[in-house]
Amino acid sequence: MNIVKVYVLLYREDDPSKNTALKMIRAGLAVSINKRSFKGNPLVLNPYSQEILGQWFKEHVEKHGVLVVDASWRKLDRYKFRSIKGIHVKLPPLLPGNPVNYGKPCILSSIEAVAAALYITGFHDEYRKLLGLYKWMSTFHSLNIELLESYSSAKNSEELTNIITTYWGTLNPCYNLQYD
Repeated sequence: MNIVKVYVLLYREDDPSKNTALKMIRAGLAVSINKRSFKGNPLVLNPYSQEILGQWFKEHVEKHGVLVVDASWRKLDRYKFRSIKGIHVKLPPLLPGNPVNYGKPCILSSIEAVAAALYITGFHDEYRKLLGLYKWMSTFHSLNIELLESYSSAKNSEELTNIITTYWGTLNPCYNLQYD
């Protein structure tokens, strides 16, 4: 079992045969939760958050885990994150390696989002376990390893912001995401 608890809030909006969150659950690397009865205080991966994930969240992730909301990008909105307890953060920009959204900045699958969060916060063994679940996760790794290393080395949010703007030329290179 993982040292870090990974929680999944499933909306079941995608094809179950291609659902990466379900595969993490079946592999014993994540657990499905019910939003109403969940009592934890995890780090919530929320693309609408103003705060960006950095390595300074490591202790919180180790103690409380990480939660990913598994929903279709086409149906995702900020309201799905309402009333989810925890610290809400968004991932710094990364490129997906999955076949559906390959190369579209920030449109990561659930497994890619969790893997990135684990790498950035220093949980490399757990990251490697997730890489083994899909062949295309090696593509995600090779597309992003330099970024993941840079992001995980940032000491504070100002340094992380500088890394993002230096690499991407903007703080928000995310493809087709509407931030409110």
